[in-house]
Amino acid sequence: MSTARVSYHRFRLTQILPEVKGKNRGPGGIRTHAYSFCRRTRYFFATGPISALYLMDLWYDYDMKKLLLVFTTSLILGGCTVQSLFNKSPAGLDISTTPVSTVFLNGKNVGNTPYSDKSLAAGSYTVKLVPEAGVAGLEPYETKVTLAGAVSTVISHTFAVADTDTQGYTLSLQQDPTGKTALSVISDPDTVTVTIDGTPHGFTPLSSVEIAPGAHQVNVVSPGYVAEDVSVNAVKGYNLVINIKLASQTISLAPATTATVSAEPSPVPSPTIAARASSSPSPSPTPEVTKPYVVVNQTGTGWLRVRKDASATSDELGKANVGEKLPYLGVTTDTGWFKVQFEGQPGYVSGQYITLVK
Repeated sequence: MSTARVSYHRFRLTQILPEVKGKNRGPGGIRTHAYSFCRRTRYFFATGPISALYLMDLWYDYDMKKLLLVFTTSLILGGCTVQSLFNKSPAGLDISTTPVSTVFLNGKNVGNTPYSDKSLAAGSYTVKLVPEAGVAGLEPYETKVTLAGAVSTVISHTFAVADTDTQGYTLSLQQDPTGKTALSVISDPDTVTVTIDGTPHGFTPLSSVEIAPGAHQVNVVSPGYVAEDVSVNAVKGYNLVINIKLASQTISLAPATTATVSAEPSPVPSPTIAARASSSPSPSPTPEVTKPYVVVNQTGTGWLRVRKDASATSDELGKANVGEKLPYLGVTTDTGWFKVQFEGQPGYVSGQYITLVK
């Protein structure tokens, strides 16, 4: 450090300490100067060890016990804490995709999905997800996230050939300045209907709706898009932000019936003729699944894996087609897995890709 910079630090210290020593007397005196001293103390911690050495050097000029008393009081009354000065809590990141993909953080390959790391440094990251080889036409997905210390951010993404058919969401926690527990929803497209635990809450963007800490079910739906049902866990004192993208809904158009031209006049329809018109046996109707059941939504692949247990790494029992109804067995886990009946045996499907019908 240059001589000029060291002299500047000594000058700032000799300015502040007499001010605190000489002006903190009288009713409310410590309170009056605590905030100012707290701010300036943060400055000296930020300027490096040389400032700390000069603080020690002032031991001989000031009563150290009084200095420590003023310093401690300034931390408490000025809203400044040791935790806020030295907070280095790690951040967490959890990523799941369909199909499996390779995860890149700031350009570095960190493994495949499902990916989880609870020891990342807080800060901004560029996340790039590249789908595994073997699935043609799927484009990589890239997004930016800001990870906060002591909490985890969740990313879920389903690849598709067309960007309009991709779907997914990001869950992040932001500390609420008022200490309340809240939920916010941002969506693509905008102005989609939001339902929380079965109660409608208007349209997106939804900002800081106060909710109770714990598990909640959030449903977002919009005409022309596949509805999404997301299981979340609200944390006390945090605003849970859901940034969700819906996939466009595929609309099947039935082919138009071609009329047959006949030279002979058509007979006048009658109830008798209509009754005899269906001479061939009609196909047997598909057995109707009784409520409650789940309906498989669009997944981008045309099917949804049914797992033996409530985990993305559990054995696969088979694949349920989009639109298929599976009997619901009344169990929903905290991580958003629904227990269903599949081909005569119990299994689990992710709540991200189904709609529960009761």
